Amino acid sequence: MRSTSVRSASKRARLLELMAARGWDRVGEAEWNVLTVAIPKFTTSDLRHAGVPAEPPWSGVAQKTFEELEASLRALGEVYGTRQDLRRFCRREVIRAKDRARLASRNVRLSEDKRREKSEMVEWMLVWLGDPALFPAWSELRRQMWAGARLAEAPARRI
Repeated sequence: MRSTSVRSASKRARLLELMAARGWDRVGEAEWNVLTVAIPKFTTSDLRHAGVPAEPPWSGVAQKTFEELEASLRALGEVYGTRQDLRRFCRREVIRAKDRARLASRNVRLSEDKRREKSEMVEWMLVWLGDPALFPAWSELRRQMWAGARLAEAPARRI
Protein backbone atom coordinates (compact mmCIF):
# COMPACT_ATOMS: atom_id res chain seq x y z
CA MET A 1 0.00 0.00 0.00
CA ARG A 2 1.32 3.44 -0.92
CA SER A 3 1.61 6.22 1.61
CA THR A 4 -0.72 9.21 1.54
CA SER A 5 2.08 11.58 0.49
CA VAL A 6 2.88 9.42 -2.55
CA ARG A 7 -0.79 9.35 -3.55
CA SER A 8 -1.08 13.11 -3.00
CA ALA A 9 2.04 13.74 -5.05
CA SER A 10 0.60 11.56 -7.82
CA LYS A 11 -2.72 13.43 -7.72
CA ARG A 12 -0.89 16.75 -7.85
CA ALA A 13 1.28 15.60 -10.76
CA ARG A 14 -1.76 14.28 -12.66
CA LEU A 15 -3.68 17.51 -11.97
CA LEU A 16 -0.85 19.73 -13.22
CA GLU A 17 -0.31 17.45 -16.21
CA LEU A 18 -3.98 17.62 -17.22
CA MET A 19 -4.11 21.39 -16.74
CA ALA A 20 -1.01 21.93 -18.87
CA ALA A 21 -2.18 19.53 -21.59
CA ARG A 22 -5.54 21.30 -21.87
CA GLY A 23 -4.21 24.82 -21.42
CA TRP A 24 -6.23 25.50 -18.28
CA ASP A 25 -5.14 28.20 -15.87
CA ARG A 26 -8.18 28.01 -13.60
CA VAL A 27 -10.72 25.36 -12.59
CA GLY A 28 -14.40 25.99 -13.20
CA GLU A 29 -17.31 23.61 -13.52
CA ALA A 30 -16.28 22.05 -16.84
CA GLU A 31 -12.70 21.51 -15.69
CA TRP A 32 -13.89 20.11 -12.34
CA ASN A 33 -16.07 17.55 -14.13
CA VAL A 34 -13.10 16.36 -16.21
CA LEU A 35 -10.75 16.24 -13.21
CA THR A 36 -13.10 14.21 -11.02
CA VAL A 37 -13.42 11.60 -13.77
CA ALA A 38 -9.70 11.53 -14.58
CA ILE A 39 -8.35 11.53 -11.01
CA PRO A 40 -9.90 9.10 -8.49
CA LYS A 41 -11.04 10.63 -5.18
CA PHE A 42 -10.19 14.15 -6.35
CA THR A 43 -11.17 16.92 -3.89
CA THR A 44 -11.09 20.68 -3.55
CA SER A 45 -8.21 20.19 -1.09
CA ASP A 46 -6.17 18.73 -3.94
CA LEU A 47 -6.64 21.98 -5.87
CA ARG A 48 -5.67 24.13 -2.89
CA HIS A 49 -2.59 22.03 -2.08
CA ALA A 50 -1.45 22.27 -5.70
CA GLY A 51 -1.99 26.05 -5.68
CA VAL A 52 -4.44 25.90 -8.58
CA PRO A 53 -6.93 28.78 -8.77
CA ALA A 54 -10.55 27.63 -8.81
CA GLU A 55 -13.97 29.21 -8.94
CA PRO A 56 -16.43 28.65 -6.11
CA PRO A 57 -17.54 26.09 -5.06
CA TRP A 58 -14.59 24.11 -6.46
CA SER A 59 -12.24 26.38 -4.54
CA GLY A 60 -13.58 24.81 -1.33
CA VAL A 61 -13.15 26.46 2.07
CA ALA A 62 -9.90 28.27 2.81
CA GLN A 63 -9.34 28.68 6.54
CA LYS A 64 -5.81 29.86 7.22
CA THR A 65 -7.19 33.23 8.34
CA PHE A 66 -10.61 34.55 9.28
CA GLU A 67 -10.51 36.76 6.18
CA GLU A 68 -10.01 33.70 3.96
CA LEU A 69 -12.69 31.79 5.81
CA GLU A 70 -15.21 34.59 5.54
CA ALA A 71 -14.51 35.11 1.82
CA SER A 72 -14.83 31.37 1.15
CA LEU A 73 -18.08 31.03 3.08
CA ARG A 74 -19.57 34.11 1.41
CA ALA A 75 -18.65 32.75 -2.03
CA LEU A 76 -20.10 29.34 -1.22
CA GLY A 77 -23.23 31.07 0.10
CA GLU A 78 -23.68 32.83 -3.23
CA VAL A 79 -23.37 29.53 -5.10
CA TYR A 80 -25.71 27.86 -2.60
CA GLY A 81 -28.31 30.58 -3.14
CA THR A 82 -28.20 30.50 -6.93
CA ARG A 83 -27.42 26.88 -7.84
CA GLN A 84 -29.76 24.37 -6.25
CA ASP A 85 -27.88 21.58 -8.03
CA LEU A 86 -24.70 22.51 -6.10
CA ARG A 87 -26.21 22.96 -2.64
CA ARG A 88 -25.22 19.49 -1.45
CA PHE A 89 -21.68 20.00 -2.75
CA CYS A 90 -21.39 23.35 -0.92
CA ARG A 91 -22.68 21.91 2.35
CA ARG A 92 -20.34 18.91 2.08
CA GLU A 93 -17.35 21.24 1.58
CA VAL A 94 -18.26 23.33 4.63
CA ILE A 95 -18.81 20.21 6.73
CA ARG A 96 -15.41 18.83 5.70
CA ALA A 97 -13.74 22.15 6.54
CA LYS A 98 -15.56 22.32 9.88
CA ASP A 99 -14.38 18.82 10.74
CA ARG A 100 -10.76 19.76 9.88
CA ALA A 101 -10.99 22.90 12.02
CA ARG A 102 -12.52 20.93 14.90
CA LEU A 103 -9.64 18.43 14.79
CA ALA A 104 -7.14 21.31 14.82
CA SER A 105 -8.96 22.92 17.75
CA ARG A 106 -8.29 19.75 19.77
CA ASN A 107 -4.68 19.26 18.68
CA VAL A 108 -2.53 19.67 21.79
CA ARG A 109 0.55 20.27 19.62
CA LEU A 110 -0.92 23.60 18.49
CA SER A 111 -0.70 26.71 20.62
CA GLU A 112 -3.65 27.63 22.80
CA ASP A 113 -4.27 30.70 20.61
CA LYS A 114 -4.34 28.59 17.43
CA ARG A 115 -6.71 26.06 19.02
CA ARG A 116 -9.00 28.89 20.13
CA GLU A 117 -8.90 30.37 16.62
CA LYS A 118 -9.84 27.05 15.03
CA SER A 119 -12.61 26.59 17.56
CA GLU A 120 -14.01 30.00 16.59
CA MET A 121 -13.78 29.01 12.92
CA VAL A 122 -15.89 25.95 13.70
CA GLU A 123 -18.56 28.30 15.08
CA TRP A 124 -18.46 30.39 11.90
CA MET A 125 -19.01 27.29 9.77
CA LEU A 126 -21.83 26.10 12.01
CA VAL A 127 -23.57 29.44 11.48
CA TRP A 128 -23.14 29.02 7.71
CA LEU A 129 -24.51 25.47 7.87
CA GLY A 130 -27.49 26.70 9.88
CA ASP A 131 -28.42 29.30 7.25
CA PRO A 132 -26.01 30.28 4.44
CA ALA A 133 -28.12 33.34 3.59
CA LEU A 134 -27.74 34.65 7.15
CA PHE A 135 -23.96 34.27 7.22
CA PRO A 136 -22.95 37.59 5.55
CA ALA A 137 -24.91 39.69 8.06
CA TRP A 138 -23.75 37.54 10.97
CA SER A 139 -20.08 37.77 9.95
CA GLU A 140 -20.34 41.56 9.63
CA LEU A 141 -21.76 41.80 13.16
CA ARG A 142 -19.10 39.41 14.43
CA ARG A 143 -16.33 41.56 12.91
CA GLN A 144 -17.82 44.69 14.50
CA MET A 145 -17.98 42.92 17.85
CA TRP A 146 -14.30 41.93 17.57
CA ALA A 147 -13.29 45.48 16.64
CA GLY A 148 -15.13 46.78 19.70
CA ALA A 149 -13.53 44.15 21.93
CA ARG A 150 -10.04 45.06 20.66
CA LEU A 151 -10.65 48.73 21.39
CA ALA A 152 -11.85 47.91 24.89
CA GLU A 153 -8.74 45.79 25.53
CA ALA A 154 -6.32 48.46 24.27
CA PRO A 155 -4.56 50.45 26.99
CA ALA A 156 -5.95 53.93 27.52
CA ARG A 157 -3.85 56.71 26.03
CA ARG A 158 -3.16 59.99 27.71
CA ILE A 159 -3.79 63.06 25.62
